[in-house]
Amino acid sequence: MATTTQSPAQSHWTYFLNGVEQASNWSKTLILFYSSTTVQQNMVKALVLNGLIFLGGLLILETFYNEPTHRFLGCSYASLLGYPMYFLLLAINGKFYTPIAEKTFQVQAKNNPRVKGSTNIVQSMASNIYTVIFYINCSVFAALLRIFIPQIGTALALLMNCAIMAYYSFEYKWLYMGWTLEQRLVYVEEHWAYFLGFGMPITVLTFFLSTLHSGAIFGLIYPSFVIMAMMATPKPTSPYGQPLASGKGAQSHWMLPNRIPIFFGVRKLNDAVIMLVKVFGGVHAAPIVSEKQKMAKID
Repeated sequence: MATTTQSPAQSHWTYFLNGVEQASNWSKTLILFYSSTTVQQNMVKALVLNGLIFLGGLLILETFYNEPTHRFLGCSYASLLGYPMYFLLLAINGKFYTPIAEKTFQVQAKNNPRVKGSTNIVQSMASNIYTVIFYINCSVFAALLRIFIPQIGTALALLMNCAIMAYYSFEYKWLYMGWTLEQRLVYVEEHWAYFLGFGMPITVLTFFLSTLHSGAIFGLIYPSFVIMAMMATPKPTSPYGQPLASGKGAQSHWMLPNRIPIFFGVRKLNDAVIMLVKVFGGVHAAPIVSEKQKMAKID
């Protein structure tokens, strides 16, 4: 019997809503917070650093030191102090997020024997560099959508950010499961409706803010979404490929593809960057190129 690469739009809408629901599972986040000292300590550190110090400092500078006279080299005090802090936090926050992710994964593995994987992962420098390239290209591609596609560019960028935010939230889980980058991207593309839904809450909270405000809010709430991602079950839980319907009602449903290549543009940007690295990096680029080839494997 023939199978289809499409499913009814109603099914995808259900998966989308399921993603939104599982990204709003704050009760389980609170339960883990109160039951784990490790999670408590690191979430409080993230709150203090990103909320009180970073976001609080920005609000004070923007409220009381935002006059035309409050400038240095043409830049506001908030920008001069905010951007260095923003980039510093990109490096520091991981020290809080990793213990939270590890503890949540261990709890899930203990409660659900079917969860396979290990938190004892060691990434090479080349792997870290390639991951940074991927992250940057995700942001660049979303920005390009917003700039170069009139009328609907902002909407497309918002949806792209939903997929990216969902990917960020699930990344720790997939790393512990030993998945390559390509496995992760394909999985998101094959469950696109669910991941657009899962990424929607965090995107709505950050997308329309300035870069600095968005970074501060993201740093505050991201640990909670990592916890919810660890506990989530993306839908559909089984592979697509249902028997193709026949008869009078076969075409009565509006059909949507089961896989959408959301990260096609990001992959192309990655390829372009790696090509430049090969051209200008010489022998020093070999580890990064090798890492790219390894991360591109699906099995």
